[in-house]
Amino acid sequence: MRKKIRLAQSKDDLHDLGSDDLLSRLSDDILVSILSYLPLKDAAVTSKLSRRWRYLWCQRVCIAFEDNEGSGKIRREQDSSTLNEWNKYTSFCLAERNNYINWVNRIIRQHKSPIIDEFKICFDLDKNAKGAIRKWIEFAISKNVQRLELDLRQKNGLISYGWKNYVFPNKIFDRKCGSSSKRPSFNALVRPYATVMEIKFLKALILKRVDVDDEGLKKILSNCPVLEHLSIQGSCQLVKAKIDGEGLALKKLEIGGCSARLESIEICDSNIVSLDCWGSNCKRFPISLRLDNLQKLEKIFIRKCYSLKIINHMFCCLPNLRVLELSLFSTQRAIELLPFPELPKLKKLIINVEVREDVSLLVFTSLVEACPNLRRFKIELMSSMRRRKENREERQVAKKPHQHLEVVEISGYYGMTGHLELATYFIENGVVLKKLIIKPLILASPSADGTLEVENGPRYHAQQHLEPRTPVGLELVIL
Repeated sequence: MRKKIRLAQSKDDLHDLGSDDLLSRLSDDILVSILSYLPLKDAAVTSKLSRRWRYLWCQRVCIAFEDNEGSGKIRREQDSSTLNEWNKYTSFCLAERNNYINWVNRIIRQHKSPIIDEFKICFDLDKNAKGAIRKWIEFAISKNVQRLELDLRQKNGLISYGWKNYVFPNKIFDRKCGSSSKRPSFNALVRPYATVMEIKFLKALILKRVDVDDEGLKKILSNCPVLEHLSIQGSCQLVKAKIDGEGLALKKLEIGGCSARLESIEICDSNIVSLDCWGSNCKRFPISLRLDNLQKLEKIFIRKCYSLKIINHMFCCLPNLRVLELSLFSTQRAIELLPFPELPKLKKLIINVEVREDVSLLVFTSLVEACPNLRRFKIELMSSMRRRKENREERQVAKKPHQHLEVVEISGYYGMTGHLELATYFIENGVVLKKLIIKPLILASPSADGTLEVENGPRYHAQQHLEPRTPVGLELVIL
């Protein structure tokens, strides 16, 4: 059972415990800070503790509207509904969305703090709630919000329809000087003789299943002068994304899961440090990616639907790259990357590749050899095989010592000859290799009693074939 907490502040308070209550001796600022670590609904319950606590939770500067209970109800209703009950399910979702909107509005009306560090909306909402969402954005900006996140993705596993996506309000920046002067609570910087305002405190903007078009992206970058982190996921209106200008404060950029309309991403003359791009499953043609004069770029994560020829060329223009992650559909796509340009400062390399048959994976060693100072290498083998075929004869691996490689991880190990060859290559060439991590592919098949039985073949294969090859001083970890 939960213990009831009772705090004292006055003799008239029925919850008073007396002057020896240590928690009540803390200042309001400290108590508000403590409440900021609680989920919003739990923090609101503390208003019943005493009169002093009645409005403390309303002063928290981090507000995350995460309704896991409501999302869970939608998932359960979906699981129990048949196709003939679709209208019933739709009505249920609408009611839950209205409950969520009313909850957010009620909290906003009670909020007392003049500033907000973080404001997060996390629920399955679409353009039908555009009026409420627009007001929430304006409220957050009026409180000098530093991190704003709109996560409107469906949590029920159903496919999201792009035409129903909420559209980011570009006009939020188009406030004339005359109208903005009447709203002193709207803490944004008005440019003299201009019709736009700068949102001068926003450092992070995360938009998931929110439509942002090319014009909207341009306005966000030009009107948020201290924006360091921008994430656009699941947009259906982005076509030609362009980010340029050394004056931008942007350091971390994420663009992914957008619709098939996305044609290109161009980033030039920027101080960006981390870039994460991934395509969508519906994209049939490669996305053009152009990177130029990015002297501070250290981390790149590129997954799905990007032209490998363009990727290969751009690496020559990234002298300070330290972390690289690439996703490839096959080993043949890796061959297209060759000859791989030398990346002298790269410390960590991650390769995700789909493997459909027992093929040699030694082609990826050419990528490793192009990184003379590499410290960590990971390869994620995404296999569609469900039965181990007859293994081919194992090939002799080349002798090309790596002087700095310390950790190698092979995930999706299934015991194919190609998997064994790759592991052997690192065992024999890792001069200072400290740890080899093998994560076997986990497969489950139905047993006689109807339960799922985990196949241990890949794990047993790794133990049987790799342990005898592991020298003293090298730690072999089979997860």
